[in-house]
Amino acid sequence: MKKHLLSLAVMMAGATLFTACNSHDEDNSLVPVAVTNGFYVVCSGNTSSAIDGSLTYFDYNTGAATQNAFKVANGRSLGMTVNDAIRYGDKLYIVVDGEHKVFVCNIKTMKQIGVIDTTDGTMLGEEGGAHPRRLTADGGNIYVSTYGGYVAAIDTLNFTLKKKYEVGSYPEGIAIYDGYLYVCNSDYGMGQKPSISKINLATGVDTPIKNENIRNPQEIAVAGTRAYYLDYGQYGPAPAYAQENAGVYCINSAGEISCVVPNATAMATSGYNIYTVNAPYGSGQVSYNIYNIQSGSLTTMTPPEIESPACIGVDPVNNYIFIASYHLTTSEWGTYADYSSNGYVVVFDSTGTNKLDKFDCGVGPQRFAFSIGVKYVPYTF
Repeated sequence: MKKHLLSLAVMMAGATLFTACNSHDEDNSLVPVAVTNGFYVVCSGNTSSAIDGSLTYFDYNTGAATQNAFKVANGRSLGMTVNDAIRYGDKLYIVVDGEHKVFVCNIKTMKQIGVIDTTDGTMLGEEGGAHPRRLTADGGNIYVSTYGGYVAAIDTLNFTLKKKYEVGSYPEGIAIYDGYLYVCNSDYGMGQKPSISKINLATGVDTPIKNENIRNPQEIAVAGTRAYYLDYGQYGPAPAYAQENAGVYCINSAGEISCVVPNATAMATSGYNIYTVNAPYGSGQVSYNIYNIQSGSLTTMTPPEIESPACIGVDPVNNYIFIASYHLTTSEWGTYADYSSNGYVVVFDSTGTNKLDKFDCGVGPQRFAFSIGVKYVPYTF
């Protein structure tokens, strides 16, 4: 493990946060403040090279990055294709596609305290639970999408199935807002029946959204009466297979769809901002933007030291921006991303331009999961 400069930056930001003014009169009372304890880099591994997935954990308090955090704590690997992770309450939930499982860990120790087999008969069954993909959480449940065409609501106390929702073809990203479950039905990029499910959690009724601008939806976030989804678009003919129409799209309350970031292959959200990376397959052109949903403005970022961007994340407390990248390698066939070696993460301030830190992560970085807690601090005047 290695110390990093980011720990100092976080402590400075925390000091500013903790001394915010207020209008209360009790000079000895405490106020709860959201703090980020650290974050996980979800690394899928590489199936073709028989490399298991992993988690890299960065601890804000120590400024240290721990590789293979699950393996260090439990003495064994997570298995093939780690897809997603989320902290909810005092637990960390980790989705492993190739094992058809959701591992449950103590958030403080990373020790496994449970395992959910989505293909078990008490869950979704062998077909319905195959290949769990993405997570969200709400109301004492975690929700996990599976390529079997379902989203399972699982009780976080006893890890039993509370309800299952049949959705569309090859569901990926999911979100819950105002009593509705939103699901990106990617159709595995085949373009035959992609859609976005909008399910009333109380009734279970799905009102699917279909549109020519829904081609291969992957991630979704909801703000007010609007949903924003990342679509991978489609791929052109051989030999280039150039990626086209990838971007971030908005669905308004009337179900109308418009493109708000015309070029994007990865996104993260925080507050009123959507942060995007555009690194389309078949093109060497890479760009980075911040879209503000209130003003509709699009700001360009220019992050240095990124060779081949893999994913982006934003700390919801301090708005630091994290971009994970593959290393580039060169051979007789040219220069390309090395999908079989460890990647790395570069940390930036909220503008996405000023570098704060850099550290290694596992093979195949694809998502960030933040460990947000609460700290009680005195009022200041």
